[in-house]
Amino acid sequence: MAQPDAELASRLLELRQYIDQLELECSQLAAEFNESKHWERQGSNSAIDWMRFHCHMTSNAAADRIAVGERAAGMPESVQAMRAGDIGFAHLTVMARTANAVGEAFDEEQLLQLARDNSPGKFHYKCLHYRHAVNSRQYAKEQAEQAETNLL
Repeated sequence: MAQPDAELASRLLELRQYIDQLELECSQLAAEFNESKHWERQGSNSAIDWMRFHCHMTSNAAADRIAVGERAAGMPESVQAMRAGDIGFAHLTVMARTANAVGEAFDEEQLLQLARDNSPGKFHYKCLHYRHAVNSRQYAKEQAEQAETNLL
């Protein structure tokens, strides 16, 4: 017997929040694994490379997990918001990548509000604007490098 629509929606949200919690735990382990250098002893070029093959992930997915794991302690409000279901793991990934890109200029409070107000995709673009506002020269340099890489 099929579940009523409201039950399906509720179960879907519950499951997604559980998966997000697991992704955060995976990220914390990925960051520790990156530091351990076990991947190097296993003959891999990087933790990302090892995770691609052994965890059956894309390079970007592996890099995202490491970035979140490395940045989670410095984004306690965002981690708490994710645990509460206010934002998703995808938001946390964008937040961590943005923190890596802007360094000391990272403003968790400002970005967390943007994350709460936007879908992960829209938040990604808001963070690109934030990165440009924080350091337009660095952002332009990264964009030029990306364009050059895309031409190769």
